[in-house]
Amino acid sequence: MTSHLEDGATFAGRKNNFSYYCYHAWIAIRTGSELMYTGIMSFVHALFPFIYSGFELAEMLVKTVNKVRVSIPDWPGWKELDRWDK
Repeated sequence: MTSHLEDGATFAGRKNNFSYYCYHAWIAIRTGSELMYTGIMSFVHALFPFIYSGFELAEMLVKTVNKVRVSIPDWPGWKELDRWDK
């Protein structure tokens, strides 16, 4: 297994085994799909502002990031997100 999976398992509080590999794959596929959808719909919204006229796209992005955050809660990179300056 790669060091990325070893680190991910540590940050997720899980054992680095085949089960974690499947979990990692599921999270990556789900997140990639959600981000692609949000990205495509952002282009659609740019051209047709009445589609997703509220802040649904921003909400989708936040929900997707939070799903990743739940899957690797101990990742040090979350500190950067928490320090976000307005």
